[in-house]
Amino acid sequence: MSKIVLFSILLISLVGCNQNSENKNNYTTLNLQTHHQVESNPDYQNFIIEDVKETSLFITPPATDLEASYPVYEIYVDETTQIVGYKNNLDELAKGDNVKVWVQEKDKEPAEKIFVNE
Repeated sequence: MSKIVLFSILLISLVGCNQNSENKNNYTTLNLQTHHQVESNPDYQNFIIEDVKETSLFITPPATDLEASYPVYEIYVDETTQIVGYKNNLDELAKGDNVKVWVQEKDKEPAEKIFVNE
């Protein structure tokens, strides 16, 4: 009888430990997924480069209506800006390139990252 009670207590303890570790793993996974979502959400997604200057580039949303006018955004670039994807540096960027852009602030702060689509 005491063996059955001891076995039951041991079994309940193991099941309890397993649930705690599963909850901890889910929490970690959730945090990683949230971080990934933050990283993958650009401030400007699928914009087209209109012009490239020495320290900035001008981007606009793709024209879906030929009669509409679209805003043009100036994106500042410096040596800390990462340019990744199909092209790797500012000199390679050209009018018509499709880009995703991450910025810290939208007023005269250099972009953190520019991803160039094919």
